[in-house]
Amino acid sequence: MTTTYYEHDFDNLILMYDEVCNWFSGLGFEYSKNRYGIYKRFFQKFIDLAEGKIVEDDLLGFKRSFDNAYIEVNEIIRIKNCLSNIEVSEFLDQVKKITSGQEFRGNTDNDQARDFLFELSIASRFIQAGYSVTLNGICDVVVDLVDDGMLFVECKRVKSEAQIEKNVKKANKQVLKRISSEKSSKVHGLVAVNITDLLPKTNMLYPDSQSAATAIHRGVSNNYVKARLDRFSAGSKNKCFGIMVESQIMNYLSDKALKNGFIYSRHTEYLPYTENSIFKRLAPKLSNQDIIR
Repeated sequence: MTTTYYEHDFDNLILMYDEVCNWFSGLGFEYSKNRYGIYKRFFQKFIDLAEGKIVEDDLLGFKRSFDNAYIEVNEIIRIKNCLSNIEVSEFLDQVKKITSGQEFRGNTDNDQARDFLFELSIASRFIQAGYSVTLNGICDVVVDLVDDGMLFVECKRVKSEAQIEKNVKKANKQVLKRISSEKSSKVHGLVAVNITDLLPKTNMLYPDSQSAATAIHRGVSNNYVKARLDRFSAGSKNKCFGIMVESQIMNYLSDKALKNGFIYSRHTEYLPYTENSIFKRLAPKLSNQDIIR
């Protein structure tokens, strides 16, 4: 599959995030009182620092906060743009829950807000690929594949390396239980795993382009997954397509002439359990999706 690189300057990102905040308000969620209000303030502080309006004594602390905000903002923009084009009432509870989390990911083992965020992220991939989804079933995400039947997706956001095998096994068991409850033979499963918190840090590498940054991300993800294939294949079931491994990174660009000196990259690995024509057709549609579509 040919990779398309989507670039958005910081001004454009801020405008898109303003739309997200207005969307939250329209749904009855006051963003200024939750973590998304914190991210908005960090964005404004970055602008003030860049324009010399203020001075920051703890630049490393601010960088950590800004880097975290940049990833979170990119992800919620993509979700908002998908959900705003459909009837959002079905997803309202999930949207409300994702606003309640802590500012930083990884600060707690029990981070339900980001667990729900990952479910909405996976649902958004399928919506953007042209499929109808449901999030109120036994499985995390239920996808109508039309002529190919139904797909039940279990989503696991893995926060430590020791949890990979345990979470994948649990997801496969949940998928099999859901499939077994259906009378139709045209039912399939998929395990979606997010490993953002596990990947080695790349923010000391300074690529000179979007494509170089994506290549770094792809290489780090490929190496991490390949070294742990047995864990990602734990508890595999015949009715399950396999594993979709997703991650996000934020990185800085070395070319100071670029208007936007940092990038957001989202990468997906596919680990099929068996050869399956439906999964082969599906995987490209779920990949390489721009945040503004």
